[in-house]
Amino acid sequence: MRNIKAVSLMMLLACFAFVSQAAAMVCGEWNVLEKEIRDGATNRDSARKKIDELNRKLREVYGSETGRSGFHFPLRGYGPSSIGGRGGNGYRPRGYDFYDGNRHGGHPAQDIFIHDPTGKGVDSRTGKPVDVLAFEDGIVTAVNDSWASGDRIRGGIYVWTFNPGSNRYCYYAHLAKTLVAPGARVSAGSPIGVLGRTGKNAWLRRSPTHLHFMYLSHDNGAMRPVNPYTMLIRSAK
Repeated sequence: MRNIKAVSLMMLLACFAFVSQAAAMVCGEWNVLEKEIRDGATNRDSARKKIDELNRKLREVYGSETGRSGFHFPLRGYGPSSIGGRGGNGYRPRGYDFYDGNRHGGHPAQDIFIHDPTGKGVDSRTGKPVDVLAFEDGIVTAVNDSWASGDRIRGGIYVWTFNPGSNRYCYYAHLAKTLVAPGARVSAGSPIGVLGRTGKNAWLRRSPTHLHFMYLSHDNGAMRPVNPYTMLIRSAK
């Protein structure tokens, strides 16, 4: 009996290792493709087909029933009152196309601002950096973990996650650093980075320190923006 249990445990661990390796490989491909799309280094049609293929693989590896624990506000110590604009009117999806990469138009996101009147990149009330938290359960599909002033990458340092349950992607931009890598599982509310002032425009003195939070529906590879405003409001309750 003891030997049977040992063999079963070994088989379970081997299976888990295989799944983890397969997931890491798919996320690694997504991470590379995201950079190619961002930098205009790939054909639009082939990129969309590849995104659709990788999305299917992600759901196969992780299971579409995972990642259903709800939402969590993505900045520690903050809530809906820190969302820019009035009633979420900062969300302007017109002109946005995921496959335009770094040259996309529109503003299909909600900006969430912190108390930082001096532009130091920390909360002026505590003098400490602000953690960026996972909005929902998911898998890290891409990161950009380095950026220098003058670099034209609009998001600066950023993280992409995917929730197999909702079949949606989250994009967290203008970080100071990332705390995760492609293939990592995250739970709603877990730290994935630290807010900063990185990005083509976000680093400029005139720009208030904020998280650029975008939510996209896979939609057969179209990667269409979804306004997360009501979900952000709900996440704080």
